[in-house]
Amino acid sequence: MTFLELCQRLRQEVGAAGTGPAAVTGQHGEYQRLIGWVAQAWREIQLERRNWRFAWAEASVALDPDFREYSPPADIDRWDAATLRAGSHPLVELEWEIFRERYRSDSGRDHPTVITRMPNGNLRLDTPPPAANTTLSFEYFRTPQTLAANGDTPRMPGHYHMLIVYRAMLSYALYENAPEVAQKAQRGEQSVMTAMEHAELPAMDVFGGPVA
Repeated sequence: MTFLELCQRLRQEVGAAGTGPAAVTGQHGEYQRLIGWVAQAWREIQLERRNWRFAWAEASVALDPDFREYSPPADIDRWDAATLRAGSHPLVELEWEIFRERYRSDSGRDHPTVITRMPNGNLRLDTPPPAANTTLSFEYFRTPQTLAANGDTPRMPGHYHMLIVYRAMLSYALYENAPEVAQKAQRGEQSVMTAMEHAELPAMDVFGGPVA
């Protein structure tokens, strides 16, 4: 479902008046609240876990032999450090506080071996790459998606989209003091969330998160 279709489904599920909303912008009153609750629900669901499979992506950054610092993808939340490569060479991640003491200047190696994320979010290598074309590559998880336009579609697989509607129904139920809506929403959310956790999270995370 699109953002607009999710809002229309929420209106239908809670029995609100009318047949809309006809759009996710320019609304007032109850329709504006319904739209806001859908957008909020989707954001909350994404933030509950940082490693949903649907948030996974790959990055490829062209490196320049004259530079050590680069901008990451705009939507990066966190990367998978085990996948960091400069060309065919694996990279070791260091925290900025350690990196800045060890690599204030070029390390002098013939290819990068260490990378860090700086406080401003940029990436810095311990040395510039060689003159030959080199690409920084890694896998990462994206920041939460914001629904804003009628046709925006949540990243999650379509058969889990009702989870957003059920979560938004809880906000409606609290606002309207509608316990029967809350009960329906809680039952629906629990069923869909359980299925999505099993399908969209690494196996260990379903049972309480990664082992420290």
